[in-house]
Amino acid sequence: MEKITENILKHVITPRNPESYKGNYGKILIIAGSAQFGGAAILATSAAVASGAGLVTVASVPEKFTSINTRIPEAMTIDYQDKNTLIESIKKNNVIAIGPGLALSSITKGLVKTVLREATIKQTVIIDASALTIIAQENIKLKSDAHIIMTPHQGEWERLSKLGISDQTPTNNAEKLDELNPKAILILKKHLSEIYYQDQALQIEAGNPGMATGGMGDTLTGIMAGFIGQFGNSLDTIAAALFIHSYVADELNKKDYVVLPSKIITKLPKYMAKFSNE
Repeated sequence: MEKITENILKHVITPRNPESYKGNYGKILIIAGSAQFGGAAILATSAAVASGAGLVTVASVPEKFTSINTRIPEAMTIDYQDKNTLIESIKKNNVIAIGPGLALSSITKGLVKTVLREATIKQTVIIDASALTIIAQENIKLKSDAHIIMTPHQGEWERLSKLGISDQTPTNNAEKLDELNPKAILILKKHLSEIYYQDQALQIEAGNPGMATGGMGDTLTGIMAGFIGQFGNSLDTIAAALFIHSYVADELNKKDYVVLPSKIITKLPKYMAKFSNE
């Protein structure tokens, strides 16, 4: 299994063109949050903004708009229960992330199906958290014209792949991914997280037990969306997003016993600047 090191950050994170505007750095739609889990939408959206996305829209429930707009004034908000507005937003954005903090309901089941149906070959769809559970429970086929990235932790991957955690070997993971969608990318979140894409398997050399706290996966989803929006959809970009998430956490863990996702987010611009100049 190929190892991902910090060299990937120097390769992917490049200085910005002096003649830039927000449209150069990606249009991101994050479909996230519910009455119970509004923090997931805030973390994912904050991470996308802090990692450099040009324009970020969060589709959530209206009762969370005030907290989202207060915490993240850079982001726009829409109601994901308004199907026409949601479809219009899907068409306008080049990266769609769905799942963090969604409730399991008939509405959210419809959201997952709508995204998979409406997204095009020019777009990337990141499927995380509750969206993965919905796909597993409803036996929704992972068919879409878009580029699909799945970001399950081992329990979510077990539900989706039917592989017990002890059976989640590189060979078995690759075979199951091929069955689900041979063109998709799998990011398996675990100690030393792994990336699978066709005949390639990669593993990061970063991460620490201080990251074992709620919201860490939501933050990764936002970083992934932000990186793809500005640096393009490639295996290198995805590897860089996965690595910087753990790299910043490792830097914080030198002093912090528990690494808070919100702290990772605030440090992203600093470390991206560091690697863009190396």
